[in-house]
Amino acid sequence: MPGKAAKRVSAREAIRALAPKSRLLFPTSCGVTLSLLDAIAEERSRFEDLRLYTGIMFTDPPLLKHIGQNIKLTTWHVMPPTQKLVDDGLADYLPLRLSQVPHLFGPRGEIPIDALFIQVSPPDERGYVSLGAEVGPCIDLVAQTRLVIAEVNQQTPRTLGKSMVHVSDIDFLVDVDYPLVEYKQASTGDLEKTIAGSVAGLIPDGATLQMGIGAIPEALIHFLGNKKNLGIHSGIITDAFIPLIENGVINNSRKTIDQGKVVCGELFGGPTLFKYVHNNPKIHLASVDYVQNPMVVRHLENFVSINSAVEIDLTGQVNAESVGGRQISGLGGQFDFIEGVLHSPNGLSIFALPSTAARGKASRIVAKLGEGAVVSTPRYCTDYVVTEYGIARLKGKTLRQRAEALISIAHPDFRAALSNSLSHVKAS
Repeated sequence: MPGKAAKRVSAREAIRALAPKSRLLFPTSCGVTLSLLDAIAEERSRFEDLRLYTGIMFTDPPLLKHIGQNIKLTTWHVMPPTQKLVDDGLADYLPLRLSQVPHLFGPRGEIPIDALFIQVSPPDERGYVSLGAEVGPCIDLVAQTRLVIAEVNQQTPRTLGKSMVHVSDIDFLVDVDYPLVEYKQASTGDLEKTIAGSVAGLIPDGATLQMGIGAIPEALIHFLGNKKNLGIHSGIITDAFIPLIENGVINNSRKTIDQGKVVCGELFGGPTLFKYVHNNPKIHLASVDYVQNPMVVRHLENFVSINSAVEIDLTGQVNAESVGGRQISGLGGQFDFIEGVLHSPNGLSIFALPSTAARGKASRIVAKLGEGAVVSTPRYCTDYVVTEYGIARLKGKTLRQRAEALISIAHPDFRAALSNSLSHVKAS
């Protein structure tokens, strides 16, 4: 709360301020507070029931080896470092729309936290620090949480926007100096480039874009060079965005809100991106309660949401999170943006995915979602679907018309079987 007297302490001293039984949320992605997590591992014997909450993780801190006894972990986004823990029942998965993080973990939410970790830049002359690479899920919780511990990293970029807090909002400051966790860009091949080329054809000049992570979004960026006056309002940006911003393709001039600004909640990148955004007035970071809020997105005209999926059934139901009942990802902000698209003037949502999985042995266009599969996006919200075999538009189509459109972009090896499954779909 405002008026705290922040104390500079070591990581282990800060951890000793945690009660033996506590709920703690720590930042995700490139903003993970590694020194504080290491200190928890070192001080683990003092805890009776420490419950940790987080999302995307790109790294595997030693603390994860100690999950399951007096230290428990819940994640709202399964990633390789946490996959085995979830599979083995040592960690739990929490279904959660990213926009709801501040509400769920706030003092009036279902899981009110006792403590919050944040990673911040060094304070300026007025005592303000920036949450740097990882603003979205954490910024709104700072003023609401009883105990706030900040890792002050000399290498954290000072990002602008709604990303600042004052040191008087923080209880403990832990000084560190180490490179931020990096996001490694996905490799792209001819398949991803083919799909990306088709997606690019759907994007009009002047559109405001949201893109998820993965090979197809990475490939898509390289197909946008001939576009004009694009804007960005997205959960994340990566290193690949920098050339488009610098050459004016992304200039945000046609955005109906936040004109002239790239708006995002998190940075997924490496040193090049972190250096580029440092004190850069073109880049504004903000809370998930703003970036992923459908009631904000609805005010963006020509908003285009681009995401991927694990599988899509012939009615248009999208599973973006699970395989065979096994949770392999998370919902993130995907549905938040899709809901915003529904109310955006001339908005479009696009699911882009390869036609097959398992090295061509399984179709991603399926008659029915697999047993235990998650419906990440209901069929009435699904608009465009793109594979390497073309584009299917589902909006305004009957069940049979949807199925026929999706079969036409499925891999040829699976089209006959998919067509045979149409017997259960009534004629339109």
